[in-house]
Amino acid sequence: MNARSMLARIAVLRPRVCARLHGAGALSAGITAPPASKKLVIFYSSIGHGHTSAALAIQDEILRQDSAVRVVLQDIRAFMHPVWRRIDERSFWFLANNFPECFENLFRAMQARGNRVPSLSLLPNDYPEEKVLAYLRSEIPNAVLATHYGAAQVLGTLRERGLLPNVKIGWLHTDFFEGYFPRISKRIERTFLAHAELESRWLAAGVPADKVVTSGMPVRIPADSSEARRTSLARLGLAPDVITVLLTAGKEGACDYFTVVDSVSRHCQGPVQIIAVCGTNATQQALLARLQERLPPSVTLKALGLLPQPEMMSYMRVADMVITKAGGMTPAEAFAMGTPAILLDVVSGHERENAAMLARLGQAELATDMAQVGKLVADFLADPRRAAEMRNAQREFRQGADIARIARFALDESFIPTRQILTFGVENGTGALNIDEALAKLADEAPADIELLLSYATSRSPQRLMIANPFGRLAIRVGGTVYSANHLAAREIDPNLLQHLSLADYLYGVQRPSPSQAHTSTYGMAYGRATLGLRVPGIPPGCIADMVAEARRIEEEFAQGALRYDRTDFNCGDVVVRILQGGGYRSRIPLKRLGLPTMPRTFSSGRGRCLWKTTPCGWNWLPTGTYQDHKRAITSRAFRSRSANLCARSRGFSRIRHATRSRSP
Repeated sequence: MNARSMLARIAVLRPRVCARLHGAGALSAGITAPPASKKLVIFYSSIGHGHTSAALAIQDEILRQDSAVRVVLQDIRAFMHPVWRRIDERSFWFLANNFPECFENLFRAMQARGNRVPSLSLLPNDYPEEKVLAYLRSEIPNAVLATHYGAAQVLGTLRERGLLPNVKIGWLHTDFFEGYFPRISKRIERTFLAHAELESRWLAAGVPADKVVTSGMPVRIPADSSEARRTSLARLGLAPDVITVLLTAGKEGACDYFTVVDSVSRHCQGPVQIIAVCGTNATQQALLARLQERLPPSVTLKALGLLPQPEMMSYMRVADMVITKAGGMTPAEAFAMGTPAILLDVVSGHERENAAMLARLGQAELATDMAQVGKLVADFLADPRRAAEMRNAQREFRQGADIARIARFALDESFIPTRQILTFGVENGTGALNIDEALAKLADEAPADIELLLSYATSRSPQRLMIANPFGRLAIRVGGTVYSANHLAAREIDPNLLQHLSLADYLYGVQRPSPSQAHTSTYGMAYGRATLGLRVPGIPPGCIADMVAEARRIEEEFAQGALRYDRTDFNCGDVVVRILQGGGYRSRIPLKRLGLPTMPRTFSSGRGRCLWKTTPCGWNWLPTGTYQDHKRAITSRAFRSRSANLCARSRGFSRIRHATRSRSP
């Protein structure tokens, strides 16, 4: 059989597991013990004003309970590259405002991916973990809170890596949907939710009961008084005895103010006052200025820009109705003050999920067409029963809220942070489960007599990449045994120069096969490297026997002192080539004669008709592509998963196949 026919069947094994996990020593790399005086860090996100408002409300409650504590508010987006931050914010609002269905599809895809990936650390992350860690090391807080899921996700990843052992982590979820977010909650100490229904969803998703609390939304409500309405409206020259409608769409003013105001003016009978807070949207504010000239005398319009939060709350308290987009915080602020609300379907994705839940609970009404908002307002104001029912539902929302729980968690000195003992994928720790079943399924789908294995480092550390062989580590499986040179083998300690391992131990082992070993370098490759396997069937039994005999001869020469590992003259690639040549497979490699580094051409010339990917939870078909295309795709991602992926090529492409389920501890 020549080299071309040997490549008739190719399988690509791609274990995709976390790079070498931190052991107990990594705990000391985290944050040292905090100082005697209490310090709390609250991460928020400036992408929406609601996250900032929630952080400020939490800060107020913490200081109310303990005025001596120091609270530091930190924008998580400050850790982003300034150029990317600007691009990210502009693209977010451009998609949300102009392509809502595209935005919806991206949201759905991200939530599905978050539920599917083996580890949340594999999801895209805009906030550099090392920068966040360096910041926390400099602050040395007693506790860290987050009002944005992105910050909570980064904190959970750092905790998963064992780098935040002495710090309590809490997260306030400022929306009304589930998505993949219960997975974030499993990695931190406490998650605070806005409604009891969300808590039941989190518990159903497997989050321990002691990790989730219904706290309601933390809002900053101005003091009420008999003169509050008159005083607030007088600032704008408005009358206290006229129906007042507040229109707001967040800091960015993300709605069609012109259409909404025009609709309200056409449908509402009698005098009505409209306070339109356009935020930073100067275009909408200018359009309202032109609209004001042709409004009927019964309609008074005040178009405003971005307001301080206390002033905004004062207008919300005196309004008879609030029209707003369905962010998490603004509706919650209206509910806290008992102000009837109409939610605009202007931002899809998470806000559409929010609106659906709040409308179902009767706490707000949903307007899917902004041109019909005026009719909805007029009908609602004309029906006192509907207003009473909505206020009752909002009252139930307020009664279930207790934001003091967030502050008590942050200030509780007796609360001990969760310390995860990192054993999975660590030497002498716990290996992946059901690997034998997964490999048996792979063998059924892509049987092979020999297999060439190329493992390459997935670490992002420049030091490790410089030290490692740029071509990775080569091995060959002949029958049921994997042979590879052990660069650490010494005759006085180790009986063999070669590894004699099963494929399961070579990829997923956690116990040393001999005294001189390096985990993820000579065995247990899957926990620190990606491995490509070229599977070749149809090798004659005589050739296989000759390969095994050649491996024995290498061991004899090592035992006699005639052969030893040498990075240049006899490395892992030379072992593979010699075993192949022992079986009668030879090829000319001109570069070798010139003393240049080489690797088998089979790794760059492989072709296959189709490709499927198997994870410990199943097998999924992937599109047809060359090995080079696949390699580019898989090397562009960070391999830090806590389970493993296997990829294989085969001739058939007829149906989806399902493998035995497997799980990692």
